Amino acid sequence: MAQKNVILAELEALNSLRELAESYEEIAAIRMQNIKDSVLKTRDFLADLSDVFVDLKSSYNREVKDLMSHLSKSKMLLVYLSSNGKLYGAVTQNTYNLFIKDLSRFNQNETDILVIGQAGRELLQNSGISWKFDYFEIPDTNVDVSHIRELVSKFILYEQVQVYYGKFDNVIRQNPIITSITGETIFESEVTIPTPRDDRFIFEPTLEKIFHFFQTQITANLFSQTLLENQLARHASRVNAMEKALIHIEEEGRRLGKERNRIRHQVQNLKQLETISGLVLWQT
Repeated sequence: MAQKNVILAELEALNSLRELAESYEEIAAIRMQNIKDSVLKTRDFLADLSDVFVDLKSSYNREVKDLMSHLSKSKMLLVYLSSNGKLYGAVTQNTYNLFIKDLSRFNQNETDILVIGQAGRELLQNSGISWKFDYFEIPDTNVDVSHIRELVSKFILYEQVQVYYGKFDNVIRQNPIITSITGETIFESEVTIPTPRDDRFIFEPTLEKIFHFFQTQITANLFSQTLLENQLARHASRVNAMEKALIHIEEEGRRLGKERNRIRHQVQNLKQLETISGLVLWQT
């Protein structure tokens, strides 16, 4: 009887987990659909816009470096974009793995790290790496403009800013990605090495003003897109994770159901044996 009670308790807990997983999956699916169209439609536009940014930097490389020197910019900033919550599936861990692996390419004296999100901070603190990092927290959804403005004011202090985050391919696949938001490479391109460009342009009113505009407004837009991309990838990853969890719950439920039936049959057989034994005793 004790074993039967344990199985009933496990079945009850399993039903609670099923309801929780279904709720998480439904909420994630709704949020994914709410931002999916806008994210996908904006991708191509921002890629083209960042292409102009790359032209700006590469075709007037010497002038841009002079401007950067004037603004006292030198170091590179690596931004690890994580989340505050958990249960977002494999994409968060995969992004973290990419970020940690990539650190070996950089010099600690010339590179700063910024971690966004409580989950990322916890992972970095427990990683054992010697890198010091700054931390910034923004909501997982409904990011305020003030958050973007505060971060961009930090980004413009660096010559290069690379962001590590999850990118949505489809509902099944979400990949970790590195992208530049400061004009080294085309936004969200798979090419991580800058391509030399020979074209030269005339800028109006001045290169410095155009460059300042790109360093503030365009960088803000590119970073905002990374936030939305990361949200979309996380929601899709959570849908997948909850779907897998539901499959495991169903399998465990069937196993416990079979075990409950086995115990029920044992109890019935025991009662039948006791009844037969009683009849035998009366007849003797």
